[in-house]
Amino acid sequence: MNLFSKRNVAQHIVSLFLCLFAGFLIFEQNGYLAIKNTDDGTVYRTEFRIELLPPSDRALLEAGIRCETPSDAARVLENFNS
Repeated sequence: MNLFSKRNVAQHIVSLFLCLFAGFLIFEQNGYLAIKNTDDGTVYRTEFRIELLPPSDRALLEAGIRCETPSDAARVLENFNS
């Protein structure tokens, strides 16, 4: 395993750990952009296909993007849609 892979694994672990304490997690679900309310576990799938995103953005979604407030989550989703 090279250094890049170790760093990538560490980022995934940190992201998963942090999502336990956050309000929302934005991620990929079955090819679509989705958001999970980590307080109650509800998942909302958008109609936005991630295949339209650049590879770097798709990689971020694989790890999950943690957001603490609904406005933070809305801002992240808006950035993906623009």
